[in-house]
Amino acid sequence: MTSKTNKDSVHSLASLKLFHDLVTTARRRTGRLQKELADALSIDAQVLSRKLHGARKSFPTHAEVKQIVKVLADWEAITTRAEAVQLLSVMGLKAESFSEQDWVSAPLNKLELAPAQMSPSSTVPALPLVAQAVPLLPGPTTALIGREYQVELLLNQLQQDSVRLLTLFGMGGVGKTRLALEVAHAVQPAFADGVFFISLLSLREAALIPSTLVQTLQLNDPVAERSTDKQGPFSHEEVLKNFLRHKQLLLVFDNVEQIPDIAPFISNLLQSAQTIKIMVTSRVLLHLYGEYEFDVPPLTICTSDQVTNPAAFEQFAAIRLFIERAQAVNPAFRMTQHNAETISRICTRLDGLPLAIELAAARSKVLPLSKILQWLTDGTGQTFLRSTAHNMLQRHQTLQATLDWSYELLPPSYQALFRHYGVFVGGWTLEAAQAIVLPDNQPVDLADVLEQMEFLIDQSLVKRMRLDEMSSEENTEPRFHLLETIREYALGQLDAAGERAHVQRRHASYYLDLVERNESRLSGPEQLAAMALFFHEQGNLRAALAWATEHDENEIALRISSALGRFWEARMQFHEAMRWIDVVFNMHADSALTARAKLHMGAARLALWEIGYGRARELAQEALTLYDKAGNRAGRTWALFQIGDSWLMQGDYRSASPYLEECLRLLHEQEDWRNYAFTLSRLGALATLQGNIRQARLWLSEAMQLLREYNEPGVLIITLVTWGYSLLSRGNGVELLLSA
Repeated sequence: MTSKTNKDSVHSLASLKLFHDLVTTARRRTGRLQKELADALSIDAQVLSRKLHGARKSFPTHAEVKQIVKVLADWEAITTRAEAVQLLSVMGLKAESFSEQDWVSAPLNKLELAPAQMSPSSTVPALPLVAQAVPLLPGPTTALIGREYQVELLLNQLQQDSVRLLTLFGMGGVGKTRLALEVAHAVQPAFADGVFFISLLSLREAALIPSTLVQTLQLNDPVAERSTDKQGPFSHEEVLKNFLRHKQLLLVFDNVEQIPDIAPFISNLLQSAQTIKIMVTSRVLLHLYGEYEFDVPPLTICTSDQVTNPAAFEQFAAIRLFIERAQAVNPAFRMTQHNAETISRICTRLDGLPLAIELAAARSKVLPLSKILQWLTDGTGQTFLRSTAHNMLQRHQTLQATLDWSYELLPPSYQALFRHYGVFVGGWTLEAAQAIVLPDNQPVDLADVLEQMEFLIDQSLVKRMRLDEMSSEENTEPRFHLLETIREYALGQLDAAGERAHVQRRHASYYLDLVERNESRLSGPEQLAAMALFFHEQGNLRAALAWATEHDENEIALRISSALGRFWEARMQFHEAMRWIDVVFNMHADSALTARAKLHMGAARLALWEIGYGRARELAQEALTLYDKAGNRAGRTWALFQIGDSWLMQGDYRSASPYLEECLRLLHEQEDWRNYAFTLSRLGALATLQGNIRQARLWLSEAMQLLREYNEPGVLIITLVTWGYSLLSRGNGVELLLSA
């Protein structure tokens, strides 16, 4: 049985899409959300969304169409009766759907009878045009996935009067052209004279742009008298300026990075035609005054290892794109419980780059997913990721070609800088760039480094890390990074130039100096800042250690791993720490005694955390021997403490006492009062556990005084607890209350 609502429904999906686009464009002019429109119609937002998209055979009724028109008029999202009639007509209604009383009553009475006409300037001579421009946009061949937020942002920007030049920039293969086309289609109703797409793919010279634009706008070149005393054909530039002078349209220039001198042309066009807007896609910024920049990001990837449900994986746009493109070559392809994690890792390995994901998905036709992931992981992915599609740009048919294109656009000096940045893992600071990347014979200050970095950022090769990716302690220290696919390419260029060994040695030397300079800060008032620094540099520190161990750089490996002991301990990265320490132990190094001793001490502390008391003592005893050979009294002191502490943790208080007491004596000699207080506290606890309360109170009393003086609240609290326990053990609760 057919209801009246269904009879009133509009069944043309094409008309519905146009209606939806018109309503969305009008709504966005006023900054209104679709939920607000649903509220005004007194229906649920999801129901309205289904009706505007024709989902589940649900369509707006005629009454709802009329109400939508009234709401838009009330919001002043439409301002003319012609716009209202267009909305009605698209949905199969006539102007007479509203009575004369409706048209002269609120809110429809706000609408002008006709749009204001713009009168051309009388001072500008008119040029004859044989043809009028007809907007024509290429149709998308695939669905746009995961770009809803970016589309919304770009539409909002284009509708702002102040935005006349909008540049979508990003690395090759990130999807700039596809995003621009989606925005261009969606924004068409906002431009009375249309939206035009101009591909500059085949051009290399700015001088050829005017004729290309004339052809795109379907304008004929008129031949007329310029004046009474000078004859000749009008130039393409004059034809364009005359035609565009009072037009309200959007020009979309695609692939502008390959034309070095295009910026002056675009600037001149905007100045001569002040009612047009221009959107460009490029790998580089134009650097024009008034240019609004939009950095096109990769698709979202899954960074969590905890996701196990395939449905949860599909919320990430990169994974959805992989699935769709894999199904295009293999309709039976499905994401399952077994392959979800592999798909996620492939997309993560490809940094969420749409081109790379599409190329990898196409390979799933002949390769198992595990093999694709293996090839991507071992560094051969850039060569096997290729497409045979005839309608794909040649430079997009392989990932290697796409990156070659960007690299070859760089001046030679910047090519060298870029490939050197490939040595960094997990990002870098300006200081690191100055120390590692720049040539020895070219001293520059940090301002020069920053300027060079900005150039590579503008080329869509280097990225600056967002503040929310960094801890608050380092917000003032900018960090930069390469996407992993770009970093691999840079390393390949570094190899090809024969520079990799030299740059990696500088990298390892810099990070050795960094950890040794900051090791002492891992305890004390600067601990949090030092921990944050080491945390952000973990990728580089691991890379430096790996290079040192692989190239038998024993001294560098030993010193870095020794300095990282307290960091690994504080972060409870016991497995990783012992793996590196075991590797270094197996290196036959003729290294400094103190460095070897420090490594043994770090290993001893880690063993203690894992309740390996005997192993901890064995390592600390070896450290004690090495410190004694080196004549290092400070090192001997802490080796003694470590041995005593291992006995204490094991519950053998009698064996622990002589080591801790000897440690206390050495600290007194060295006048290291902060650590002296810490050891007093530990001895006080030991004496309490042995039932020697008198001695315990002597040590604890002195410890509390020093800890207050040196502002050590954490150790002081533990000492007070021990003090209280010693008093309670003697039944002296009154004294405990008085001392609290």
